[in-house]
Amino acid sequence: LVAEIVSPTDIAEDVFLKAQEYLESSCQEVWLVFPESRLIFVMTQNQILTFRSGDTASTQQILIGFSIDVDRLLA
Repeated sequence: LVAEIVSPTDIAEDVFLKAQEYLESSCQEVWLVFPESRLIFVMTQNQILTFRSGDTASTQQILIGFSIDVDRLLA
């Protein structure tokens, strides 16, 4: 599991490309946290899930059963 907090100065395309590289090198799940836009992207080899303010983000393949409210995480 990799989690990355994305800075407002980061280029989103670069962040997603890096996440794809993690997945291609055996990482099973990547969380990209965008605090400024209050979004969390959970990426696996097969899917990208988007969680917004008011949602509960959850793991898909690692730490099965773990979840956290987006608003609580970004508080």
